[in-house]
This record gives sequence, C-alpha cells and structure tokens, in this order.
Amino acid sequence: MSRPSTSRPTVALIDPLWYGHHPMYFSQFTASFLNAGARVIGLCPKPEAATAEAIATARYRGIPDAETRISMHLLPAGHRSWFRGRFEGDPWRTFQRWKRAAHALEQAEETTGWFADLVYFPYLDSYLRFLPIAHVPAATFGRPWAGLYLRNHHHDEQPSIKRALRFLAKGDALMRSDLCRGIGVLDERFNESLHAYTGQTITAYPDATNTDITPEPTGLAKTILAEARGRKIIGLIGLERRKGMLTLLKVAQEAHRLNLPWFFVCAGVFGRDQFNAEEQAFIDGIVDEIRAGRMDNLHFDPVAERIGTDAEFNSLFSTFDVAWTAYEGFHGSSGALTKAAEFGMPSLATAGECIGGRVERHRIGLTIPEGDSGRALEAIRRMLDGVDWQDRPLSPNYDAYRSEHGLARLDSILAALVTERP
Repeated sequence: MSRPSTSRPTVALIDPLWYGHHPMYFSQFTASFLNAGARVIGLCPKPEAATAEAIATARYRGIPDAETRISMHLLPAGHRSWFRGRFEGDPWRTFQRWKRAAHALEQAEETTGWFADLVYFPYLDSYLRFLPIAHVPAATFGRPWAGLYLRNHHHDEQPSIKRALRFLAKGDALMRSDLCRGIGVLDERFNESLHAYTGQTITAYPDATNTDITPEPTGLAKTILAEARGRKIIGLIGLERRKGMLTLLKVAQEAHRLNLPWFFVCAGVFGRDQFNAEEQAFIDGIVDEIRAGRMDNLHFDPVAERIGTDAEFNSLFSTFDVAWTAYEGFHGSSGALTKAAEFGMPSLATAGECIGGRVERHRIGLTIPEGDSGRALEAIRRMLDGVDWQDRPLSPNYDAYRSEHGLARLDSILAALVTERP
C-alpha cells in the first residue's frame, strides 16, 4: 500500500462516534495537525459538521489555509454487537471497523489525490475491543498509526485470571503492532503497566478543551445570571449519574434549608434512564419544588437539549464560581478541570482517582469522599472563602494546570508524530 509522500505530510483522522466530547476532540486534533503543517483527511459520521467545526477551530487558533488542507469524508456506521452491548463489543465487528475505515480512506485518497502518511485514532478504544491481534493494522491500513486510548484503568488491577480476561476483552495486545508510532492517554497513572504490556511509547496527553467564549453572555448564561441574583453559582453541565448529580441536588436542598447565598446550576441533557425509580422520584420532587416556587436556588430543566456550540457552553460555564467535578464511580480525566482552570474558578472533586489527584496536586479546589453531601457543602463554603481544609489560603496554581493541559502541549505531541515520518 506504500506510495511516495509529498513534501507536505497527510494525516488520516478517524473516529466512528459523534457525540459528547468526540466532535470537540476531532476539531482540536485536526487543528493541531494543521498547525504542524500537515493536511488532514477526516473520516467520521458527520463530515459536513466536522468540516465546519474544524475550520472554525483553526480560524480561532490563527492557523492559516485550513480550508485547503482539510478534506472530511463519511465513515459508514457499524452494526450492533453480537453481544448486545456497546456497538464495539465483538471481534468480528471490531475487525470490520478496521476494514471499513481502510476502505473509506482509500476512497478519500482517490478523491483528494492525497496519501495519508499516518493514521490517527482520537478514540482508539473503538478499534481495540475484543480484537487482541497485533497484525490487524498491517492487514488493513498497512501504514503507521497512533491513537488516544481513554479507558486504560484496567491496568490498575492486580494480576488475576479476571484481569487477564479483561485485557483480552479490551484488545490491548493489538497495540503491539509494529506499525504503531505511540499511544496517548489522558490518565497517566498506568503508563508503566501499559508500556510493559504493549512495548509502545505511552504519552500523557493534555486534557485540552475549547475555551472559545462569546463577548457577551449567551441566552442560557443570561438566564442563569438573572436567576442567581448575585448569589455565588455552583454549576454542573451534563446531567449524568457519574457526574454526581444526585449529590449536587442534595447539597442544593441543604443550602436552601440553611438559606445560604448560593445558586446551583444543573444544565444540559438529563440522562433520566441512568437513575432508578426511587432516584427519579427524588429528582421529580425537586423539579416540582422549583416549578412551585418553593425552591429558588436551583436551575434544573429536565427537558433541556444539548447546549449548541462550544462558545455557548463556555459562556454558561464562565458564570460559575465553583465547578462541580465531584464525579462518582468514574476513574478518568475531565475537560471540566481545564475549563475551570482557564476561567480561574475552583473545582469540587471526589478524592482519589485522576480528577481528585489533579485537584489536590495543583490546589485548584478541594476534594471530598465520594457522594458525601455534607462535606461537599462545607467544601463549597471553604472554596468561596479561599481556604483549604486546614484553613490555609487555597492558593490555586491555575497557571501550572493550564500549561500541563493546554493546546500548546497537544500541538507539540502531535507535531512529533508528523515529523517522525519513515
């Protein structure tokens, strides 16, 4: 499959998913490769949207000629797994995902006249599940590749038969491919184990995020500021169980009982099916209290839609005085910490795991035991007063966190992949 490369390198960026963080990652990685002087062939479910977002991101970052160096193409969707779980979940479907992506890339190369020197997967997990066969990349793409691996937390488990089976199910052995040029992770705690298992260079990526913001508050941000009426705002965007939403609601209830001058925000799409019947009844009761005017310290719209653009998201986020990142049953990184550091606000986090460790290391907030609403209320009080648990000045090191998780680091990491062309 080898073909002579032109003087300008070309990267194929491939992601079969288009929800949550996927569009943002796709546009940011595209911009970083463009910044390194490369052209980008993008394969994804929504090429028109990807083109618009990538060009907007490149313009915002001052990267020239983006329109002439981007070519986005449709990546056909896969079929549901035989195992009836996540659609990535069986060997045949995962192998077919490689085959479809390789075929789509060949078609895109014929259309553009560009040949991809490097294939990059910003969500590598989709191309590993149940396929621990290192020869697959050579049998499909036959060229250098790299990717970002998000769900690497099984490397924290103690050796056991269960752990060995989980490694097979995760498909980590595929990363032993001779064509692999490196694996990125957002949670760096398990790099040594991942390197030992795959033999690859493991790089801790910044949890970089878009911090573009509108000059004036957008509609929802204006609404929140009006409803808050000068009270301090504690906010969460994305109403999911794992984000500790139930605990936040309990804190809001207690703050209302104590008549504290705080206002809580639960914004974004409500994942109702993530909660059991009892929890749904609790949530519905709070919504009824809000609608009846008996609880005026909480914004919660159970039928709200996804916040439209990154700029609108950031406009809302920037109204917060404290970012709620007290996630529960969650091991990974969070771009919310990066946004909070960018806007200079403290974060409330669950102790332990990736998020809690970063908050404590950089002193960019306080941590609490998982699901502890009482400690959460006290932590919020302390952060608003600017002190830690020992009554010392919090002295958050936002600059260090911004540097560690900024776009400049992402640019440097991805540029190195482009310059390492064989």
